[in-house]
Parts: sequence; structure tokens; C-alpha cells
Amino acid sequence: MRIAALLVALALPAVLLGQGATRFGVALDAATFPQATPQEAFASFLKAAQQNRITYVVAHLADPAFIDERVEKLYGGKFAEQVADTAARLDPGTLKLLQRLAKEAEWNVAEKEAILTTKAIENRSVYMKKVGDRWFLQNKQSP
Repeated sequence: MRIAALLVALALPAVLLGQGATRFGVALDAATFPQATPQEAFASFLKAAQQNRITYVVAHLADPAFIDERVEKLYGGKFAEQVADTAARLDPGTLKLLQRLAKEAEWNVAEKEAILTTKAIENRSVYMKKVGDRWFLQNKQSP
């Protein structure tokens, strides 16, 4: 009985921090890719994308409801196809634009939503939403 209580006590901090959570077989790494604020989440997104960790981006940094719906309805449950689509969209030009936004733009943060915009780059913004205690990128751009 004491061993079980000890195991629960040891596992509880990891659960509370979101460690050990997996989506689509990809483990959450909140230490490397924090998401406590929209700024952290966006920096984590850029870091993961630059490291070509697109699987992590899709599993843990993009809006879970958006990804779940696309994987189910558009790709018939095939997560790898969503990852391939996201990788194709995150070409070097797109990443360069997003890095520029990170440097030049201003955040407008509310309780559950945040927007990163700048007048210098028309028609491009980064949208974030808070789910639980984590922030995620939203897709609100027109195709």
C-alpha cells in the first residue's frame, strides 16, 4: 500500500505539469517547449519548426481541436498525413515570415486568446488560444 502511495506521489507532479501526456504517440515535452504564455508557445513553435520537429508541432503546439478534426475527417485518422501537410506549409519562406513576426510584431493578449500582429506585414497575424493551462496556435488564415 505504501509503495502504491509513493508511486502516485512521484507521478503526480509530472501529471500536473503535463509531462508524460501523449498525443498521437508523441510525448509532451513542456520543459523544452513551454506553453504557459502565448509568447512561450509561439517561441516553442518556432524552435520545434526550426528543429524540423513537425510531428511535435502538430501533436502538441497546434490547436488540438483543429488537428483532431482534420486527422479524423480529412485524413481518415492518418496522423502522418496531417504532419506531411503541415511540413509542406512550413516552407523556409513561411518560417522566415513567422520569425519576422516574432521580432517585429506586438501581442494583444486576452484571457483565452492572443493575437500577434504588425502593420508592417499586411494580412498576416498569429492567433493563439488557451486550452486548460497551455497556449496553442490557431489556424485562422484563409487558404
